[in-house]
Amino acid sequence: MEMERSRLKGQVAVVTGGGRGIGRTIALLLAAAGASVAVFARTASDVTETAELIKQANGQSKAFALDVTDSQTVVRRIAEIEGSLGHVDLLVNNAATVGPIGPLWQSGLEDWWRVMDVNLRGPVLCFHAVLPGMISRRRGRIVNIVSSTAPLPYLSSYMTSKTALVRLTEIMAAETKEYGISLFSLAPGTVRTAMSERSLHSAEAQTWIPWFRRIFDEGLNLPAERPAQFVVELASGRADALSGRFLSVSDDLDALLDNVKQIEKDNLLSLRVRTLDPVNTNPALASILAEAERAPRRSFRIGRTFEAPRSSVFHMWIDPEAIKKWFVDSAPVHWIAETEPIVDARTGGDYRWRVVSDENEKEVFEFHGTYREVHAPEKLAFTWEWETLPIDGVEGPGKTLVTIEFFEQAGSTKVVLRQTGFPSDAARDADDKGWARCFGGIAKLFH
Repeated sequence: MEMERSRLKGQVAVVTGGGRGIGRTIALLLAAAGASVAVFARTASDVTETAELIKQANGQSKAFALDVTDSQTVVRRIAEIEGSLGHVDLLVNNAATVGPIGPLWQSGLEDWWRVMDVNLRGPVLCFHAVLPGMISRRRGRIVNIVSSTAPLPYLSSYMTSKTALVRLTEIMAAETKEYGISLFSLAPGTVRTAMSERSLHSAEAQTWIPWFRRIFDEGLNLPAERPAQFVVELASGRADALSGRFLSVSDDLDALLDNVKQIEKDNLLSLRVRTLDPVNTNPALASILAEAERAPRRSFRIGRTFEAPRSSVFHMWIDPEAIKKWFVDSAPVHWIAETEPIVDARTGGDYRWRVVSDENEKEVFEFHGTYREVHAPEKLAFTWEWETLPIDGVEGPGKTLVTIEFFEQAGSTKVVLRQTGFPSDAARDADDKGWARCFGGIAKLFH
């Protein structure tokens, strides 16, 4: 039990629809694996009971009664979680509703769109609330509980919303891959829940989807622990190589991981339309679309080891007199005034660096931003903003996020700088070369 509890130790998870059914079981098993769990659901008594069950098992949990379609409340609750439990490492979008059962033209349109609101807009709002923090920390996982993508008649709102969430998972996985974020779609199988009970016993269900009862009559339904345990596996990071893929609880994760290259090559476990004669596809257009699916690399990483104590190396990045020396080292620019640079190195503080071209005094380049994190001597994070860059072919303005970590290594210090959010490959390559030059300038100060 202790080994299992340490598996997700230190992680903070948010589970929507966690008041009962699959969501409650996911929350319980995540907590049993060591995660601190925030539980979202509309019914206060349900989420309170889930949180109490976790606490009775010596876990840590907080309950939040909310509607995931309420954008302002979602943002406030995520901020509250990060202020109490800690930064969110895992989001499980489980909240869902089945909606109208029957022909679309006989369904109430407000009821139909409400399903899209809960099943699709809800996850989007949660994405929007947690992803900025995950991206700045360069870690995080999101599991979207979906369904079969089969075109099942008479479940149009439910199937459309869940299929759209599968596609959105693929897109978001591509957009966030370079930031160390993993996303998964997970089909949980059929579990006996309040939602499935309605699909069994309501008059409209018995009229339009009588086949659904066969799953239970033939013993093909699953216990809630099955998808919950799968979520724990995904939360552990073991399956990160499958980010963006559509998974099912019936999948053998080991077998999938052994065949990752084949899965990627053939675009398996993803939404694709098969054509009658793919050979006749326009090769030029196919090439363009293939390029479009590969999200541009909007980040870079650079590392350097300095023969100096960590506190001394860290100080080089916040001391204006030191910055004066290394930032313009070997560059055809000079500081615009004796007072430059201006540095307020505290969380929430601003900085401004202005330099002028050696060849043209009218050519001024200004860099500015705000410190997001200042944890001496371990970490700095700040926005890096510019109007123009002293690089031919690179247009402005631009705004990126720079994260610098400092690691002690037997008397020396390893510095790792990551920069994300470039507006173009040219800007990324320019800053890559620029920081390499700056690192060289810092190295000279220690010799």
